[in-house]
Amino acid sequence: MSTNGRYSGRLRTRGNANAGNDATTATAAAAATSRTALGNIANRERKETDNEPKPKKIKSMPAKIVREEKSEATLGPNPKPEKLPAASTSEGGKENDKDITEISTREAAAKKAATTKKGMLAHKESKPRNGGIKRSSGDGNISQPQRGRSTKRARKSDDVVAADEPVMSRRVTRSQSEPSRKKSSILRATTVDVIRADVDHVVPKDFALERSSFNGHNFTHGIAHYDASERMDPLLCKDYVTDMFQQLYHAETQSHPKPYMDRQADINEKMRAILVDWLVEVHMKFRLVPDTLYLCVNIIDRYCSIAKVSRTKLQLLGVTSLFLACKHEEIYPPEVRDCVYITDRAYDRQEVLDMEQTILRVLNWRISLPTAYPFLDRFLCLTKASPMTRHTATFYLERTLQEHDLLKYRPSMVCASAVILALNNIDIPKHEEGVDHELPGLPKILMEYTGFDADQLWKCMKLIADKVSEPAICASKRHLTAVKKKYEHKKYMSVSLVLRPPNILNVQWNDEKARKQANNSS
Repeated sequence: MSTNGRYSGRLRTRGNANAGNDATTATAAAAATSRTALGNIANRERKETDNEPKPKKIKSMPAKIVREEKSEATLGPNPKPEKLPAASTSEGGKENDKDITEISTREAAAKKAATTKKGMLAHKESKPRNGGIKRSSGDGNISQPQRGRSTKRARKSDDVVAADEPVMSRRVTRSQSEPSRKKSSILRATTVDVIRADVDHVVPKDFALERSSFNGHNFTHGIAHYDASERMDPLLCKDYVTDMFQQLYHAETQSHPKPYMDRQADINEKMRAILVDWLVEVHMKFRLVPDTLYLCVNIIDRYCSIAKVSRTKLQLLGVTSLFLACKHEEIYPPEVRDCVYITDRAYDRQEVLDMEQTILRVLNWRISLPTAYPFLDRFLCLTKASPMTRHTATFYLERTLQEHDLLKYRPSMVCASAVILALNNIDIPKHEEGVDHELPGLPKILMEYTGFDADQLWKCMKLIADKVSEPAICASKRHLTAVKKKYEHKKYMSVSLVLRPPNILNVQWNDEKARKQANNSS
């Protein structure tokens, strides 16, 4: 008892309470050490053990017998284990016990899965989980649920499926599914119909850019041989690329704008060149994708070919067209306030929104139309162009956006002309070591795929070569060099700086008539 008259919350030894007492106090303290809330444990144990005989000491029990006794007590009755020789009491008894323990451990591990599985199922047979249907096994004594959580847990822990257990064929692990996926992908790649042309042609019939039987609903069967090697790349869509570009080619004949400056009273070609040059700088500043720039210029030309535009609203038309193209192509398009900022607040927010509605009404809400850029990657893949050739062709094609004269050619022809000029640039082999560069002239695969006339291609290439060789000049005699400065960067291998301008004389003509015409004009 404490000094303040309250009992302690727990029982503890009171041996130090009366340090000056005699042996009687010490005896009481020793007895208090064994007291608990249940009473004197020593006295209870003594009364229980006095009436029972003392058990004989044994060395060790084999692990197999121990485990089977545990399983019999917890999981249900099991057949009696085989009798093992008793442990020797001689000097080598310990070694014999170890050998017996190892043997019994190996035998117990071999029978662990089946014993555990049958015991668990027998223990759970009265209450099948998850509404499982009881199903009798081969011995007729044990019934197990056909589908249930206990079956899945046992399979996961033991990694062994009993012979009488139903197998879930739909559930497979990752290690089992990966080989099957690889096998199925190889099977699909080998069973696809690879279409080849005859000896005199490279492009198979009905696989060209223009197909006479195309109506937008009938598709080509199989895949061309020049696309079969890249069929496993999902980004290239080689299974559908033929039909996709046939649709783009068909759509550009009905939608690409024609030259319109003769119908405009307040703007001219140089004003358009200045606007596109400024849009290229804005495009670089916002780090937009190339498709956005081409679609923006396409929206401007289509709108100007229908409606009249004043020079005071030309920049508003350009920034609003860029805003619309970003909404269509970009993941995170710029906001309206960004468009107002880049115009140095020459227009307010409401003017941009009003112009956006006007453009959409004039164009009848048709925004997604083919430009020249989708054809660029397709033609470069067909001709197996090198990295520097790709950047050169992209530079030539982007430079054509500033030229109003090139609107008289369809976008796919302008793109094919830019690719042919890049393939025949004589300076590219000097800067790309280890790449076999042979001037292909007019590539046979590109000519058969596009079906363009060599005479038309020559005129388009001649115009592109002249425009790229001379920088665009505005009314104030200022050079418009935004595209040239863009491709001076190392990202584009500095193609506008280290390479000479394209020359149509470097193109080797297969047609004698076209060769004579090119030589006479030069």
